[in-house]
Amino acid sequence: MPFTDKQVQALRPKKARYETPEPGRTGLAIRVSPHGVKSWAFRYRYRGEQKRMLLGNYPALTLADVRIKLVETQKHLREGRDPGELVIDARQALRAAPTVDNLAHEYITRHAEKTMRPATVREDRRILEKEILPVWRGRLAKEISRQDVMALLNAIEDRGVYVMRNRVAGVLSRLFLFGLDQGMVAASPAVQLRRLKKVGAVRVEQPRSRFLSKDEIRSFWLGLETIPIIPAMRVALKWALVTGQRRGEVAGTRRDELDDAAQLWTIPSARTKNDRGQLLPLPELALQVLAEADTARMRPQPTRLKRTDRLPYDSTPSPWLFPSSRHSQPITPASITCAVVRHRSALGIGDATVHDLRRTMATWLGELGTPKDLVSALLNHAPKGVTDQHYNQSTLLGPKKKAMATWSAWLERVIAGEHVQEDVIPIGRARR
Repeated sequence: MPFTDKQVQALRPKKARYETPEPGRTGLAIRVSPHGVKSWAFRYRYRGEQKRMLLGNYPALTLADVRIKLVETQKHLREGRDPGELVIDARQALRAAPTVDNLAHEYITRHAEKTMRPATVREDRRILEKEILPVWRGRLAKEISRQDVMALLNAIEDRGVYVMRNRVAGVLSRLFLFGLDQGMVAASPAVQLRRLKKVGAVRVEQPRSRFLSKDEIRSFWLGLETIPIIPAMRVALKWALVTGQRRGEVAGTRRDELDDAAQLWTIPSARTKNDRGQLLPLPELALQVLAEADTARMRPQPTRLKRTDRLPYDSTPSPWLFPSSRHSQPITPASITCAVVRHRSALGIGDATVHDLRRTMATWLGELGTPKDLVSALLNHAPKGVTDQHYNQSTLLGPKKKAMATWSAWLERVIAGEHVQEDVIPIGRARR
């Protein structure tokens, strides 16, 4: 009997790799590694010699797909050609003359995914798939000229999307530099690409200076109780304002990163943008938000369920401080952005973004007299000219605690609607 999907799925790994041939002398076999990887193999004779070739892994190569490939392979044998040698020749030809598609795939899998932050990988992949590959798909990478590059960038510029034009230029520079390093191209056509800074009198990428006013802070905080979002999202947005950390660091907060007794949040370097761990003191308002988050994470509320659905919800606490409605995963940075953008009007914050919450803390702490280097430490910005070897955040723990206590006290008064003057004693200074 030929293989069935049920039979293949039932195969389990053993201590040593083994191979199960398909009955009927078709030459097809399924090989199972000790790690559970299943791959298709084809045994055949060519000019009196017994040979074997791998066709691909299961289930990426389905049983139906392997039947088609088996027919093609047997056709090559009838024509007097060695199918295994044909595969080797095809692979060698691909390495000798890769297309832009091949280059993009190698760039993402061999370089970007191993060296870049996940958000950067996603953005590079999106730009490749939306702006670059549709224009150059199927073309040999080595045939892309400087004229081709400028034609692509000029076409994007003519659409009036100047920021995207600069982003594409950056991806092209990295893409072909990788190709040059890998020997996939002899020279890069994307070196020293000019970035657009101004178009007429308008700056292409104007740095944002937006932060929330006192009235907007109060409106934002109180408005979170009225908008239709899950409890975890509501608390996460409060946490973002109180702590001033990046949206990705907020979204992925694990409960075990928080030390209630020491009132500290330790963010590991693997979760930060600049690969520097953060040690952040938690002031009184942050502890209140933390207590609210602990309540919300006990049992995420089901969303988008039909009346007939009966899903078992785990009543145990989630390891994430801000679990999604699926409970097994945290909320995502993108979902935090969507929550703010969708409810700007109800929150009363105009055109503010999630990142502007971070800038809000930095701006008002500066108004309260906090030194710039201390604000940078609270935001986990690396001090300029200071190496990792000499950068020790624990030496700043005392000043950081005072600064966060100042921020928390001021923020509570603003939320309460009190008339607040920036008359708090500046950090590191004495009132004369």
